[in-house]
Amino acid sequence: MPGEEPLLLQTDTDPTLHWRGLDFYPRTDPVPYARRKARVFSPLPQSLYFVPSLGLGYGLPDLLEALPADCCVLCVEVFQEVMKVAVDRGIPRDPRLLVVRTEDPDAAAAALRSMGTGRFRRVVEAPLSAGYRLAPELYVRIRRRLEQEVMRFWQNRLTLIAMGSLQVRNIIANLPLLRDARDFSALSTTLPVVLAGAGPSLEGSLPVLARNRDKFALVAVDTALPTLTSSGIYPDVVVALEAQAVNNQDFIGETASAAGTVLACDLSVHPSAARLFAGRIFFFSSEFAPLHFWERLDRHGLRPTAFPALGSVGVAAAHAALRITRESVFLTGLDMSFPGAKTHANGSPHVLTMLAGSTRLEPVGQASYRVLAGRSLLRLLDKHGRPILTDRVLSGYRDNLAEELRASTGRVLDCGETGLPLGARVISAARFEELLQSVPTSAPGLLVNQEKGFDGARIEGFVAAERSLLAEVANAAAGSGVSAQAGGSLGALLAEVDYTWAHFPDVPDLSAPDRGFVARARVAALYYGERLRRIESVL
Repeated sequence: MPGEEPLLLQTDTDPTLHWRGLDFYPRTDPVPYARRKARVFSPLPQSLYFVPSLGLGYGLPDLLEALPADCCVLCVEVFQEVMKVAVDRGIPRDPRLLVVRTEDPDAAAAALRSMGTGRFRRVVEAPLSAGYRLAPELYVRIRRRLEQEVMRFWQNRLTLIAMGSLQVRNIIANLPLLRDARDFSALSTTLPVVLAGAGPSLEGSLPVLARNRDKFALVAVDTALPTLTSSGIYPDVVVALEAQAVNNQDFIGETASAAGTVLACDLSVHPSAARLFAGRIFFFSSEFAPLHFWERLDRHGLRPTAFPALGSVGVAAAHAALRITRESVFLTGLDMSFPGAKTHANGSPHVLTMLAGSTRLEPVGQASYRVLAGRSLLRLLDKHGRPILTDRVLSGYRDNLAEELRASTGRVLDCGETGLPLGARVISAARFEELLQSVPTSAPGLLVNQEKGFDGARIEGFVAAERSLLAEVANAAAGSGVSAQAGGSLGALLAEVDYTWAHFPDVPDLSAPDRGFVARARVAALYYGERLRRIESVL
């Protein structure tokens, strides 16, 4: 009943908790019950054990005792009434235990980050009471958010090891382009936005887009650009993240000079892609690693609008679309799956390459089937309840996208015919066109704030200061000894230029860096210093 307070019910041994018609523990032996539940798990190393609902805290000491030393316990209680009873009775204290009271999955993820996400490889759910049954869906959301946080951390870490050096090199190479570029925040529109991904469902939306092109602003991921332009549809904004040159095939031919199309791209995008849109570049910056480098860029007024590290260009484009308009956002081509064993829409570079390489012995479609046969596929239900194939990477991107859309689902509509559910309301092609036709045509497509640019003198000052800092690090590393004092001062310098070694597979102890790490870091500092010298020569 509303206003009912939790009751402590005395048993023959210890009390149990009763609230909203639920006993958190059996009325016979409540403590032994929780202790048994705490020991039914086979402990896995480097795991975060998630305990949904604090209850009275029974079983927590036993769970901690049973776990390896590199494991921790995060207990989340969503009800303040339950939390108050537990606090009044006393919560177990242990450096490996964190108890939080929140209904927000993001707050639970923040608690995980405070514990150090990199310490854990997995999340293991360990309910010690029946309290989770009072809000089962919310506790499931919290668990999934924790799993997502751990998965995203390791995805980002592996990406950083593989791509971190390239991303930093690209940022340095893109510094001269800032002079003629603008910040992403300069873009806005009063129209609704259609976001076009490169999935097969984009094909079904093309006729509606072509008939109503003056009714919306079109944001497209880079891989969707050829599909759209081959149908005579030119985006207002194309979004690019890719640090490698491979995505330049998205800009081959007329797509590179699409009339009126501007490029919204990460500062770490491959420079050759950015140069194709000279004078029409709008930079943002994804924090692919927590580097001091970002702080110095910010102090010089050179850091573009910060985007979260979302991993997928489709998710980043959704974030961009939601930021440039307050009107509705329509999604198409964001399938995050393989409908009909097809990976991309017709006209995309992947499909064109497949067609160009087909022979009598390698018929059309064979390459896609071979690629999918080599993957570990999942069979899930699509947005209409039909079975569809996907994989863990794409389903992970879908989860990231659903989380990104969660706060704005009231104005996000999914008009793609196929694909995984994205957490947005699904509408038919007919309803999509009906909504577009109701939009007045007098509004301009894309608005640009011409004042949100980057100062050339600040770029020159940043490059000179960064070169000086790298030279100081290289000199200090060359003459460093093994004393604690030398290690401490060198460690502070190395921390300032963490972008030079963040991609190293080993995580250093900067309070006493070993000689091998220092030697590699010195080579990296000299390398980046030379790249900045070349940049300085063309500024």
